[in-house]
Amino acid sequence: MPAARVFRIAMCFVLLGSGGVFGQQVGTNPDTARKLFRAMDGRWSCEGGFTRGGALAADLSFTLSPDGRAMWFEHLDRAPNVYWQRAIWGLESAGRIVSLGMAGSTKERSGNSSFFVAYAWSANSVTFVADTIKAPPFAPNRFTYSTTGENTLKMVWELARGGTWAVGDSLLCTRKR
Repeated sequence: MPAARVFRIAMCFVLLGSGGVFGQQVGTNPDTARKLFRAMDGRWSCEGGFTRGGALAADLSFTLSPDGRAMWFEHLDRAPNVYWQRAIWGLESAGRIVSLGMAGSTKERSGNSSFFVAYAWSANSVTFVADTIKAPPFAPNRFTYSTTGENTLKMVWELARGGTWAVGDSLLCTRKR
């Protein structure tokens, strides 16, 4: 069996075994997506760390489009860390929120394309899973963004290891005024 087909089958098991549709009891209502985008709109100052140890600080920015159907996203690690990501999130006609962007290191001259898909969400949480079939062949990974109240946002990045999700890093953010 070709490696690509084995990978696709394995991803189906990973996605199905991750608690329904990523453990969220939600639907795909466009109005709920707009509420989610409005809740995240703004600039955020974040502190957190890596599971393996070490501090992590970053600035996140979400800019809502005028019609509320899309949002520009930017993640910039603060020194000494070097990760950055710029993307557009949008609700597509297939009923998914997609994130199309570029990510990389401030030490490199170029970045890598990224394509993440959310099949379900709530008004305060979304989980994007890397579409490694269309994006570079990284390990299966996902980002979850959740708001609690108007001024708190949490970001968790996870990798699939041995058929289960393991936290790689996380950030707790407060809204900048």
